[in-house]
Amino acid sequence: MALDKTALKKALKTMFEGRPSSDDDAADKLATAIYDFVKGAEVTVTALTGEIAVQGSPTAQQNAAPITLKGGDATHTGGLS
Repeated sequence: MALDKTALKKALKTMFEGRPSSDDDAADKLATAIYDFVKGAEVTVTALTGEIAVQGSPTAQQNAAPITLKGGDATHTGGLS
């Protein structure tokens, strides 16, 4: 899924309603909210024709057609890093 601003807003609102007990607690909760926001995104990049040299190809051929790459783990979910 794309970056979810609504989920980030909800996490931040929950953080503030919980009244962090210290600056360290507030920083930790804020960092967690931002981390979850970024890591929960799916990133898709399309390399146009000729932008990627195929590694291992004897002639280092470039892609003849656009290639779509998805970020994340093996399931292709989540993963700005």
